[in-house]
Amino acid sequence: MKIELTKQQLAVLVKLAYLGNRMANDWRTDDVIEEYDEVESLVLEAALKHGLGDYVDFDEETKKAIPSGELEEKMAEAVDFYADNSFWDQLIYRMADRDYARKFGQEALDALYAEEHGTERLRPFVDKYEKEFYDNGLDRVEIRRDH
Repeated sequence: MKIELTKQQLAVLVKLAYLGNRMANDWRTDDVIEEYDEVESLVLEAALKHGLGDYVDFDEETKKAIPSGELEEKMAEAVDFYADNSFWDQLIYRMADRDYARKFGQEALDALYAEEHGTERLRPFVDKYEKEFYDNGLDRVEIRRDH
């Protein structure tokens, strides 16, 4: 298969491959998804061949093209934006799920997610935490020590 891209489109593809592989493999150690690494390396090799060498370093040990520090710096804002929003979204929904399960039981929560529009009943719990974290961030979050 052959795909034709402009240099600008290739630069965008490099960034997307970097972000995708980072998301998929960043926290993995023994279970790295090798096919993602391979495709990222192929995209980076193409970038190197077509004048985008600033995005590419070469790993002598693996003999593969890898993202350069410059590419990582360029993408830091996108990575931080994703991580920050992901954090808040996960926190809100996990807290809402916890409260829903406490009020109605774990089986009710599981059933809620099995229904086509069941999560609408979760909305008041989500809204509560969205407002709380929007207004106060983590300022009022504490770990209780029940004795």
